[in-house]
Amino acid sequence: MGRSARSDVQLLVQELRAIEMLAEQTEVEPGRTQDYWATSTELITLAAEIDDLASSDPDATFDDPRLLNLRRRLRRIAADLTEMASD
Repeated sequence: MGRSARSDVQLLVQELRAIEMLAEQTEVEPGRTQDYWATSTELITLAAEIDDLASSDPDATFDDPRLLNLRRRLRRIAADLTEMASD
């Protein structure tokens, strides 16, 4: 089976867009609003970093330390959003 036509960076951008949609649809309890806005701010900052990588090094591979770090941070944000939504 061959590799996907999308690069690893493009896949990360796709994951980012899905998590941005999750953030838009997340409803949080009033007591978690500050946490939500802090997480949203992190997501905005991370989106800019991912977009920068996509522009500067679109051929970065899955084992590139920058890509690994960005993916780890993105998945932590997704976990935080999911946890907030389940409260």
